[in-house]
Amino acid sequence: MIDPPDTGLALDIVSGPERRRSELSWQVRLGDGRPAVLSQLVHELADEPALRRRYVYEAERLRDLGAPRLAPVLAIGPAPDPRAPDAPAPWRLRATPQGERLDRWVARRAPAPADEVVALVAAVADAVAGVHERGAVLRDLEPAALVWTPDTGDVWLTDVGLARLDVLSSRTASSLMVELSPYAAPEQLLRTAVDARADVFSLGVLLWHALTGVMPYGDGETLLREHRDLPPLESVCHASPPGLDELLRRCLAEKPEHRLANAAELRDALRGEAELTELALERVACQACGEPLRPGLRLCLHCGKQAVQFGRVPSHREGSYSLVLERATEKAEFSEALLELFETVHDGDLPELRFVVGDARMYSKREREQYRSVPARLFSDLDEPSATALARRATEAGLKVKVRANPRRFASRKPVRLAFGAGFAGLFAVPALVVTGASGALIAGAAVATVGSFIAGGVAYARHKFLKREPVGRLREAPAALPAADPLVARLADALAGAASPDVREQVGELAVLVQRLAEHGAQQGAAEATRDDAAIPRLVEHVANAVEAIGVIDGALADVDEGALVRAIARSEARGQAVTARGELLAGLDRLRALEDERAEHLQRLLEAGRLLRRVVDLRLSADADAKMENAHLQLALAAVGADFADNDDQNGE
Repeated sequence: MIDPPDTGLALDIVSGPERRRSELSWQVRLGDGRPAVLSQLVHELADEPALRRRYVYEAERLRDLGAPRLAPVLAIGPAPDPRAPDAPAPWRLRATPQGERLDRWVARRAPAPADEVVALVAAVADAVAGVHERGAVLRDLEPAALVWTPDTGDVWLTDVGLARLDVLSSRTASSLMVELSPYAAPEQLLRTAVDARADVFSLGVLLWHALTGVMPYGDGETLLREHRDLPPLESVCHASPPGLDELLRRCLAEKPEHRLANAAELRDALRGEAELTELALERVACQACGEPLRPGLRLCLHCGKQAVQFGRVPSHREGSYSLVLERATEKAEFSEALLELFETVHDGDLPELRFVVGDARMYSKREREQYRSVPARLFSDLDEPSATALARRATEAGLKVKVRANPRRFASRKPVRLAFGAGFAGLFAVPALVVTGASGALIAGAAVATVGSFIAGGVAYARHKFLKREPVGRLREAPAALPAADPLVARLADALAGAASPDVREQVGELAVLVQRLAEHGAQQGAAEATRDDAAIPRLVEHVANAVEAIGVIDGALADVDEGALVRAIARSEARGQAVTARGELLAGLDRLRALEDERAEHLQRLLEAGRLLRRVVDLRLSADADAKMENAHLQLALAAVGADFADNDDQNGE
């Protein structure tokens, strides 16, 4: 029997210890009769200074978080410094809410009725939303760490927030993965700096499990999880509400950027208090740098340049040009270069890029109908600078192309008729000249003119048939963006110059589209509408840009921290018998790493929350019955979501 730690408090041991991951836990009763749990870091981990400090750091963070449905931490020990390497193993004492542990409820009831599960998971999401609103992420959300009180319908978070003690940073080759729950999001295998969307994934697993009675990806640990497409919810859960299948797939998306932004968005969707906003999964390529961006953006957030570089002119207008492919090959390099060109500049779904190579007689009739003959017009209706620049890009990629000017009327048969008419006239004129005894020179000239007319007719007919063909592709048009939006999007592009993280770029990309819509809608509605926007939208953009720049600085600092190297250095110091003080700087470096990851999560959560509220503003603004007071309220919420710190900085700068 293992004795509980000496807390110096009046506690009655009820049961225990029970091992749960990195802790030994005892059920206890406080002096006033309330139930509580006393948890202590297992001794083999407490002997590692880095893990000891991480445990105390996380326990203090939970204690100070103050989320409404987070079971309060009553005490942390031992005194005076639980981080001290020579002190007993650190411990924490937390209150125990009344109710049933959710893993027991799921084991007893699943598969449960859909309406009951939806209400329950909405309550869980509400509790998690309180954590997200404070800029924190749980990372280890699972039913065993949740207590449900049926009388009130509340859910409490109990043993959460210690996931980073179980999984060391995966940033280095020396990483050690101790344990991850099947509820954990897949990105936790790749990095420890995750955001609220990791908890959304866990909520999705819980929702699926409670509805169906089985885990969506098996019962094993995340590292061993089988990646497979889930069946339709209706096939495994009878009478599921409309839209629930889609909502689940949004939660369980492999990539965080395809999930809901946070637990509040899931809670609202489950309770029917907000429409499920579609994610813009479609992507187009910037024609300046080739990076993917959201459709509709005028400026690329990667390079800051115009996303559409090549311009179109009205169809069949004089002065337009075509880009003509003059030679096709069966080499892979040709296909790859042509595909890359079309992916960058083409509008809509890509066409079939198959061409007749060599002798057309080598192809069947059906193949000749399906394949395109060469030369082929790739794009038409280009202005001259665009045609020249596009031809240069294609040539540099190894394609044999040429720019041709388009006649004013592509489809006219008049040149063909005139040439062949002259040829047939010559067929009658030459015999007549012979009969009348005309000179040989005149007869020869008439014969040459006749042959020339037929040749000209053939060329004109071939050119007519070529110009009658529809071009292979259609050049993407520039978005109809008004100047009001460009400076705001440009500010976001500037902020992203130092941010390479995909999760930041994805979120800011969505915000840029929303800001552009709002600014342009205001400009279209007139000066009064635009003035109302000017007070809030640029301020919101500035707040978001500041948050992005702060995350970029944090990411730079994280890139310079090698947690594996720090841990190895601490181990070497201990093996050599050096004094504890010699390791102080190394241990402080690990503490700094934890703080940087938490600070990053706070900034990113502000961006996610700003995006969620800004979507509501867009929906209100673009609706016919938009209420100005409601719009303003949501804009103010969005401003608050990116943090009071930035607002304070603006005030100090005299804004």
